[in-house]
Amino acid sequence: MFQTTVELLLQGHTICQVSQPDAYRYLSEQSLFEKVNDYLRLINRKVKVIEDGLAFVACYCTIEEENRADIRQQLRQVRDIFRPLVNFLDLAMTALVHDCAMRAGDTIRLSELLRGIEHEPTLKQQLALLTNKGIFKTSRNDISEQLNFILKKLDEAGYVQRLETGSTIYQITAKMNYIHELIDFINDSESLKLETQDNHIFDDSQSEMF
Repeated sequence: MFQTTVELLLQGHTICQVSQPDAYRYLSEQSLFEKVNDYLRLINRKVKVIEDGLAFVACYCTIEEENRADIRQQLRQVRDIFRPLVNFLDLAMTALVHDCAMRAGDTIRLSELLRGIEHEPTLKQQLALLTNKGIFKTSRNDISEQLNFILKKLDEAGYVQRLETGSTIYQITAKMNYIHELIDFINDSESLKLETQDNHIFDDSQSEMF
């Protein structure tokens, strides 16, 4: 399990109970956590603990010239998905009548999401705008197909996980919780000096979503 866990971390996975339960249990053992962490430190990485053990990810110990490009790429990926993700969560919370932010372990059922949107013109318009550009852009006009497309994209990106093959029920992973911490890490790193015109999208107004 040591090798599998290390490989998952180095591949950029956010390890939590939903996404990688075996690796999560492995890292939850303090002695095994330290074993993995000691190994990663040999290559300028370490295991970052998210929200008191909710999840584990690998991050760089120090920012150096050879890893700047990789960190910039992480920022670009976060930048591309951040606003569409926030907009989708806002849509889903309204449609599903959630009073608080959706977090790791919460369930999204396509059937319930569809029922909450199809008879609400405002929500249908929000969905149309969401699927008109960016990572969720699709030529599909059917609401069910649009929602399926979005959930598939989020599944591929690791933000949700389908409960079983063929199911239309998804669970939110801890990567949803981690994205805001990643933004803060990158934006607060003075030595990184990221060149982007879109840093303003990472504002405090969305912090409650994570």
